[in-house]
Amino acid sequence: MADDVVTAAQIASHLECPRKYEFEHERPVSPPKESLDRRDEHRRVLLRGSIIAGLRLDDASPDERTAAACDRFEELRRSSPSSYLVDEQARYDGEVVAAAIAAYFDADGHEHGERLVAADETVGYERGGVRYETTIDAVVERDGGYLALDYRPNLHGVLNVGWYDDNVRRFEEGEGFYPRQIGSLVRAAIVIRGLMNEHGLGPNYDFAYVSLLEDSRPAYDAPGEIYVDVEQRHFGGAYDEERADVNALVADRAAALLSGETDPREWQFDEIIDSSCSYCAYQNACPDYLESELSFTDRHRAADESPGRPQSPEFSSEESR
Repeated sequence: MADDVVTAAQIASHLECPRKYEFEHERPVSPPKESLDRRDEHRRVLLRGSIIAGLRLDDASPDERTAAACDRFEELRRSSPSSYLVDEQARYDGEVVAAAIAAYFDADGHEHGERLVAADETVGYERGGVRYETTIDAVVERDGGYLALDYRPNLHGVLNVGWYDDNVRRFEEGEGFYPRQIGSLVRAAIVIRGLMNEHGLGPNYDFAYVSLLEDSRPAYDAPGEIYVDVEQRHFGGAYDEERADVNALVADRAAALLSGETDPREWQFDEIIDSSCSYCAYQNACPDYLESELSFTDRHRAADESPGRPQSPEFSSEESR
């Protein structure tokens, strides 16, 4: 039995900024209600709950799964605080979600429901006295193996697996700073290793982020209808390519957060200030951000003057890609 538990969400927060990890997991601070991350997470919760309701139906048609998912979405939306400024916005959003749910179940979703193994499941594994775990939305059988799925409104912050075959090395050596994207790869690694731990070693394990609302717009050639494009981004191949590097990164960051290393100055501080702080919901509570904003000196120190981790003089941010 492991003494400590580390989640993929904790490592992802620590990658963005160790102080953000502290605010989210050690001494939780509530972000402002209007923060973009908070709104996106709320929408993600509504969508995943709806899709799972459709997947769990036994011996159902695609239309029946779609209807069950849409009904569940309306139930969840009615029971949660409204974020809509006008009724028309709420109506259109409901139509977009219904179209996305229908598109998903007409494509792969029905087969996923027929092959469903588990939904809303926690998977994990133990290494070195630490249990690593994360929650996934669904696990389905596929080609003699298993596919885990994560449902979300869009793929913002999810690694484009076609970037490079050494994303982790580039990130750690300062050639690029894209912590959210690396966090999405970390989560995929923990999921895949968790599936192997629970179902045995095998070649056919995969994990995919499923974007339900990545591209949605009125279908101008069919008045009254809405066009949506449901996209899946698979990580099985990317994990195989970077297995050693990402496993080492997971272990290193777990050790850091278990040791209480939450001072961003000990990491890639300039990059954190320039990138992670720009979208962080905790700006107004963060002493490091406030100090950097009030400083009268140039905070962009040379690499050999920065405490902690070395910086690359050729740094270029890729967080926005």
